[in-house]
Formats: sequence, C-alpha cells, structure tokens
Amino acid sequence: MIHFFTDPYKDELIYSSIARYHFYSGNIDFKDTLEECFDKRTIVPSFEIGSPIDKLAKNIGGKYTADYLLEKHTVLPYYLPFLPAKRRREIIKKIKCGDCSGFYNQIGITAGSICKKDGIYYCPVCAKNEIYINGEAYIHREHQLQGIFLCPHHGELLKRYKIIKGSASRLEFIRLERQFLDFNSEYKTIKNYDLMLKLSKDAYYLLQTNLMKFDKNALLEKYKNFLNKKGLVTSGNRIKQRELYEEFISLYNEDLLNTMDSSIDNDDEYNWLRVITRNLKRIVHPIRHLLMINFLSVNIDEFFNDKSKKYNPFGDGPWPCLNVAANHYKNDVIKDLQITDDYKTRLPVGTFSCACGFIYSRKGPDKEISDRYKIGRIKNFGDVWENKLKGFLKEDKYGLRELARLMNCDPKTILKFDYVFGTNRFKNNDRYIIVKKTIKEANNATDKLTKCKNTILNNIEIRPATTRTEIRAICEKEYTFIYRNDKEWLKNNMPKETKKTNHQETVDWSKRDNEILSMLKNRYKEFINNNKSIRITKSSIGRALGILSELEKHIVKLHNTEKYLNEIIETVEEFQIRRCKKIINDKIDKGELIRIWEVQRIAGIRSEAFRKLKPYIIGYINYQYNRGINE
Repeated sequence: MIHFFTDPYKDELIYSSIARYHFYSGNIDFKDTLEECFDKRTIVPSFEIGSPIDKLAKNIGGKYTADYLLEKHTVLPYYLPFLPAKRRREIIKKIKCGDCSGFYNQIGITAGSICKKDGIYYCPVCAKNEIYINGEAYIHREHQLQGIFLCPHHGELLKRYKIIKGSASRLEFIRLERQFLDFNSEYKTIKNYDLMLKLSKDAYYLLQTNLMKFDKNALLEKYKNFLNKKGLVTSGNRIKQRELYEEFISLYNEDLLNTMDSSIDNDDEYNWLRVITRNLKRIVHPIRHLLMINFLSVNIDEFFNDKSKKYNPFGDGPWPCLNVAANHYKNDVIKDLQITDDYKTRLPVGTFSCACGFIYSRKGPDKEISDRYKIGRIKNFGDVWENKLKGFLKEDKYGLRELARLMNCDPKTILKFDYVFGTNRFKNNDRYIIVKKTIKEANNATDKLTKCKNTILNNIEIRPATTRTEIRAICEKEYTFIYRNDKEWLKNNMPKETKKTNHQETVDWSKRDNEILSMLKNRYKEFINNNKSIRITKSSIGRALGILSELEKHIVKLHNTEKYLNEIIETVEEFQIRRCKKIINDKIDKGELIRIWEVQRIAGIRSEAFRKLKPYIIGYINYQYNRGINE
C-alpha cells in the first residue's frame, strides 16, 4: 500500500495524478512508481485510462474505488453511451482487472482513424489559473478527447505540450511543467468556432453525466424519435436516408466534416451516417454521435433526458370520432390508427377507423391540438351515419345545403346517398344527374375490375405451370388495370414467385453494359429536362430505371456504365448550382428581373451553403446577360 498519494484534481487524468506522485515521491526510476501503483514493474502506463485500475484503487488505500476513478478521471465515459451494453461490461471488466491494450479496437474504433491526437493537450487559461491557485498545472481529460479542439470552459484553442509521449520513454510519466507551457490565446484562428465550442461542451457533458442507462440500442430509438419529428422517418419506421443525407450536408459544410474526419460518401451503403441510424454491429465514433445530436437541433441534456414516448405525428391515442351522427361525436374513442406516407409529399397520412363504421383520414403531422378535429377525407361513413341520413331524407324536412351542414359533408354526398338509398328526395336538382352518372361510372369500373380478375384467374387455371411473369405478359392490360386499382389482390392471387437461378455465368456483361448505358443516357436527358429538379446520383437514376441492384452489385462488370455514371453524377454543390442555373434561365426567358435572394429562396438552399455558391451564381448571371447583349 502507498503511504501517501497525490489526490487527483477535478477532471484530472489518473495518468497525470500518478506523474505528480512520481515527482513528489522522489522516485528516480519510473519502474518503482509502476510497482508501487500497480504491483508490476513491466506494465506500460496507459495515458487515457490507466490500468489495471483495481490494483491502483487498492494500493492507494481504498480512498477511491475503481468505478470512481474510471468515471471521474479517465476518458472512458466519452465512449460508453454509444456501445452495446454487453461489450461495455466486457471492456470495463478488462480495464479494471487487466490492461488497456487495444482499447480503441475494443470500442470499435481503429486507433488514429478519427481525429487522432498525437500528444498531450492543454488549455492555456486553465493552466495559468491552476499555476496561480495550486502552484502547478495538470492534464485534463476533457482536453485529450478525440475530435475536440477547444476548451469547454474558456473556448480557447487547445495547445499541444512540447514534450510528446512518443519521444519519451514508454515507461515515463509526463507532467505539465511551467517552462514548457505557452499561455498565449489563439481561439480566433479556428473555423466554425461556435460549433466547435458547442461540440466541446457536449463532450464535457458526456464526461460529467452518468449515462450508464443508455446504450447503442437505446440511442438508436432516440435518434428515430427525433428524426421522426423532423419528418425523416417513414410510416414503416424506416429512416429516409436520402433526405437525411441532404439535410445533414446542408447543415454541415464539407470543410467542417473533413476537419472532423467525418465526411460522408452517400453512395457508400455503409457510410457512418447510415450506420448510426441502423441497427448494425458497427460502432460509430462519439464525435459523430455529437454531430448527429447537434443536427437534431436539441440540447444534449434535452436529448438524453427526453422521456417522450415513441413519436406519433398524430399525437397519443385514443383519437376523436368525427361522426356527427354518433353519440360519441368528438369523444376520444378511436384506437385503430393506420399511418402511411403520401406518395407525392411523403408526409404521414393517418387513417382513423371507429367501431361505428366511420373512417376518415388526414395528412400530418398535427401541429396544434385543433388539428385532431380536422378531416382530410372521409373513407367510409358507416351504418350509424347512413341510418341518420336516411331518417332525415324520409322526413323531407330539410333542404340540400342544410342537410349537408347537419351531416357535415358535401351536398354532392347527400345527392349520392339519396340516389343509392332510392329515396330520390332531390332528383329534380341539376347536380343529381351528374352524381347519378358518376355512380354508374364507378359501378362500371368495379365491373371492369371483376372481369379483369376473372380473366387472370381463368388463365392461371388453364395454365397451372405458368409463372407470374408469363401471366403478366399474357394479360398485360388486365394486370395493369388491377395493379392501379387493387394491388393487394395481385399479391394474393398471382402465382408464387419462383426462386431465381444463378445466371451469373450465362450473362453477357458486355451486352448488358451497352443496354444499361443506353438506358442511362435516355433517363439522364429526362432528369435534366424535368421541371422538378432531382439530384443525379447512382441511387436516384438506378431507382428510376429499376436497376439499382445491378448498379450496386455488378458495377465492376459494367465498365462503360461506370465511366458514364462518374461523368454525370452530381455532388450536392453541383446539384444546387444546376437548380440555380435553371431558375436564372427561366427568369431570363420570361424577361423577369433576377434577384439573388429570390434565386436562393426558389432553389431552397440554406444561407451558409449559398454563400459558397454566390460568386459563381453572380458570374453566371453576368455571362448570360452579356451573351444576350452580344447576340
């Protein structure tokens, strides 16, 4: 047992405290210090952690527990919230009883790959204050974190200590000495200062807060919850990866992401932004988690302490029934809610089904409490509503508009049911004939749908060995009509899909390469000429042609296709420039005045990103005007 030990200061690395102990103990040989602290002379000191920590806690007299030292005087809390629970337990056990060899590999991060710090770092203001108060400076753990460049307390740019661990003996404990410290401030020289400072404070929060109740899976659910609020999750609980990437890149400029060793290749299926939002075994560096939390526009404390349930764009149920004919009108009695995505806007659409038969839907998300009582579309009125309308029609007491108001529907709906019920109360109304015709056309469409289904079923019956592809070719018109009107029926009644055989050896890749190349060129022209600008990427053009799988799995065999793709795919910046050019050209063609701010607004580009494009945009406008004058 050690008879005295230099108590660690607040947030001091245990390594630094041992270095001070070595200095004050008068030990000349570092091996003596190692033996006194860890009962071993051959152990190599670990800078970030210090292990075996159990031995150290025992030898300094039980004043500090191993858990306390790990939590308060190592960088371990910076990594723990983002690890799977099982791996976290294994790492803590090894650090306590074993050593820290391979620490970064064990937490899923290759040493040196992300924002590696190749020395000891300190804040000049912290060091100066500590020398004034304590007579000595010490090594802060928050200053050694990968990806952190500013002091969270003073906003100063961290400086590298002149003595580097790599140049000293592996067994040597280095302490901060006054003659080697530089107290000059340089915080104004760093780009993206405000964001860097926020990341530094967020990282310090990780060190100061016990987050052991969180692990990788719990954080994934939190990410989905907050992304859902931003409209970046589908009704099937899948992340809209393309939209997420575009919004993420719009917020963070490329220089910043490169500085943080966190650039993103959207064509890479396993880029870190995709991995962090998927339930994969891969581990993502803490600085990238902090970038994600900042992107979600929440305070880090708010993020970890948010206790809201799984996000629902229509709020918590049950939901109100909006059937004016029911006794429970506007009462929260509906428990059946189905959420889908609008095929155009991709906004959530909620379908609410009540036991009284009334079914309605509306687009979300709900922004105010009053939105709960809005109807977008009524899908079914139900028996309760229809019976009440029948009673009103038989009473012959109300006019068309008054009846529509009482039943909370359109007058055309009243006319429709008047015809369907056979009451013919409003048969002399001018619109009655139009409604009658519409109903007949709908009935004809239903009859046509039935005939198409029977045609397909008959062909399946007389050709039992026919595949679904062959049936589709034989009944092409019928298949198309059913697909547009009752896709579920096809799924349940067409022949089952046969297992695909491996045609890899028989495919003529040269021929296939030329075919795909021709398809790409045609679709590229459509993309360029399309009024709705779409960024040209491997994913967007491949998905549009239905060949994304081939482009991703067999691109190395499609040499001409790969070459052409590399020529036409756009970066986010190139896509933004193309959008701006199109807007400018349209305004010139129409003889309209071109305002820079208006081009930005129509293109939907954030100010920070647009500032980079502005010189190019102005140059393009001048070029177009000069060309017009010369012509």
